Amino acid sequence: MDIKLWTKKLEEIYRLAPIKETLNSDIWFDDEYRAHFKLGFKPDFCHAFGDIHGGIISALIDNATWFSAAAFYPNKWVVTTELHTYLLKPAKRKDLYSEGFIINKGAKLAITKAQIKNKDGTLIAYGSATIYITNIEFDNEKAKRIIDKLKLQI
Repeated sequence: MDIKLWTKKLEEIYRLAPIKETLNSDIWFDDEYRAHFKLGFKPDFCHAFGDIHGGIISALIDNATWFSAAAFYPNKWVVTTELHTYLLKPAKRKDLYSEGFIINKGAKLAITKAQIKNKDGTLIAYGSATIYITNIEFDNEKAKRIIDKLKLQI
């Protein structure tokens, strides 16, 4: 499958998933097939001291690393086996942007990294992930049916 078409399918699937609304986020791929996400700030993301919780930032790293790997394995289901998050600075209640990169693309494992910046371009966090490439074929229609069922449960 053409990688450009595949990344468009990945964008479509993300936009249908409930996590997109929970995280107030969106996805796009650049010309080098790196995954980008924007997370629009919501007060619901804050910890007791009023700034974005590290778990939310970690979810943004997870998305960027997973989708950056998935782009290079058309029609394969990939899973995160290890995720590291390094928090550097407070997010200061601003929108956040992530960019994922594939570092190593193997037959069964991919190594990815991501960085998170605020809208001023300040580096807030970075992370890495190990992604396992399964033998499971990705089925776009099945994924849509599963997402529809999930939405009925919410």
